[in-house]
Amino acid sequence: MRTVISRVELLRVIKKFLQDDRRGISQKLFAELAGVSVGHLLDVFIKGEHPLSEWVQRRVSKAYQHFRDGEVAVMLDKGQHKFVQYRRQPKPRMARSMGLEVENGVIKLRVGVKNRVDYEERNIDEQLRGKHNG
Repeated sequence: MRTVISRVELLRVIKKFLQDDRRGISQKLFAELAGVSVGHLLDVFIKGEHPLSEWVQRRVSKAYQHFRDGEVAVMLDKGQHKFVQYRRQPKPRMARSMGLEVENGVIKLRVGVKNRVDYEERNIDEQLRGKHNG
């Protein structure tokens, strides 16, 4: 069973996720996967016009985790319409990664492989400012 991502963390992560043009799923399909309207999704996470309700938090958290873990794929039907389908075997999108991280006040280079659609990692600016999970 999955745990629900905290409100503060979910607001940060989904904002980064929705603003990334290379995320691999349209905002419309992601909203459909989460079971919320695109307008409401954008109003909550991008524009900040509506508060994040527990209902939306649970749905979006679950949808994001399914997509991040490669459990869903964007498919194309015969009519060239895109739709989301659950996979039998998860296939996370892995990519080479390089970045900086702050460890005990020292900046270190981090090299390796990471999940391409995992937006939970904090950038160097967020690490230096000392922003913590909420």
